[in-house]
Amino acid sequence: MKVGASTEVVKDIRPDDNIEVAGPTKTISREAALLFDKSVVARPLMTPEVCSIHPKNTEYQYRWVNHDSERGRMYKMRRSQGFTNATPDDVEVMGGDAAIDDGTIRAGDLILMKIRRDLYDAAIKFNMEKAYAMARMRGVYMDGASSNVFSDSVPTRHTVNDIPFARGKAEAFIPENPDAIINDSILNGRAEAARKTVDKLRADAQK
Repeated sequence: MKVGASTEVVKDIRPDDNIEVAGPTKTISREAALLFDKSVVARPLMTPEVCSIHPKNTEYQYRWVNHDSERGRMYKMRRSQGFTNATPDDVEVMGGDAAIDDGTIRAGDLILMKIRRDLYDAAIKFNMEKAYAMARMRGVYMDGASSNVFSDSVPTRHTVNDIPFARGKAEAFIPENPDAIINDSILNGRAEAARKTVDKLRADAQK
């Protein structure tokens, strides 16, 4: 398959050039053509750094934090997480719009902060494990649930990962007098109507 310039779309999609395909060829969008174009490497748009810095103290991890927005809400939150202001002793400013102000490194309304590497790594690992657990999660089930409307049991919520191979099926409700329910359906015509519906569906499927 050939993909043209970025402004074009693939017009002829065939499973194999040696196989004849009946019917008209298909036209796909430029976005769909990109998925088949191996010359295009998937890469997100990156936000550039405020300025270039060189860490002197490698025991810390550094990040720019908005100091003034929303009355310093983000700055206060980072402080509560364990971040502190970075100083010229921690990093060397290599270039950009950053300036040293009263021992802190600022760039507009941003301030450079630091956090101990062990705390930062622990937070990153926590996020990774949480994302991995959510990716493996297949759903939840209610342990002790019953379809019996008269049941007084209180079910507890579990994920299917808590117990391997658990399907989470509710306990089947078996009525005390099933014959009465069947006879009631027959007398009211519900059973016969159900039979006719099923017979019609089967007949339509065979056409």
